[in-house]
Amino acid sequence: MSDAAGLVQFLSAIAEFAQGKEVTAPSVSPVWQRELLSERHPPRITCLHHEYEQVLDTNNNDANSTPIQKPFFFGPKEIRAIRNHLHRMQVPPHLSLPGLIVAQGYYGNVITYPAAASKAGKVCSFPLEYTVELVKMAKPQMTAEYFRSVADLMVIKGRPLYTVAAGNFIVSNVRHLGLDTVDFGWGKPVYGGIAGAFPVISCDMNLKDGIVVPICLPEPVMERFEEELKKTTKEPFDGSADHRPTKITSML
Repeated sequence: MSDAAGLVQFLSAIAEFAQGKEVTAPSVSPVWQRELLSERHPPRITCLHHEYEQVLDTNNNDANSTPIQKPFFFGPKEIRAIRNHLHRMQVPPHLSLPGLIVAQGYYGNVITYPAAASKAGKVCSFPLEYTVELVKMAKPQMTAEYFRSVADLMVIKGRPLYTVAAGNFIVSNVRHLGLDTVDFGWGKPVYGGIAGAFPVISCDMNLKDGIVVPICLPEPVMERFEEELKKTTKEPFDGSADHRPTKITSML
């Protein structure tokens, strides 16, 4: 019903009332502009949507294993190490990415996610920069036209689910949404973010001096991922108690 941005706006509105402020309406009034998300007439798919393509089952034993969760903390040293691998991948500061403008106060779900596609052999054998470049090239695809093409695809193909085949992975960045500033009258939260990752989707969130990234992967894949991550950053992730993410004991 709501994406992360809409959820933050909704929680912020509730927080204003919870603090006992004498207000009759939240500072950001909710809006309903569902017509912006409707299909065109006639609907037409104008973009390539790898994220909804049906992929044959590879029967990969690793991918069929039970997924496990593990948080990884990226402090200043780890971030510097990764940036050293990706020095050519910086996005120009003047780059403007046109997209569909949804009014502030819309609490609904407007998530779309262009996919970066590659053969597994290339991802495994090429440097990390190759994969990052694929993601970098995919992000500018998220334009207003792409969004409308997705809306039309939902109508034409009967609301298909995104592909959850082996090898597909979704990354979501919720660091700048404001979950860590929502105040219900008890002060700002110690932690602001999701309670954990779940299959095929992992997120990253801010901590005081770094970023914690909950990852959800099949167990054998997680082991290999951790080893490769250690090689890249040259820093152990489990050695610092100060950087161990706080256990989330409740979920909204």
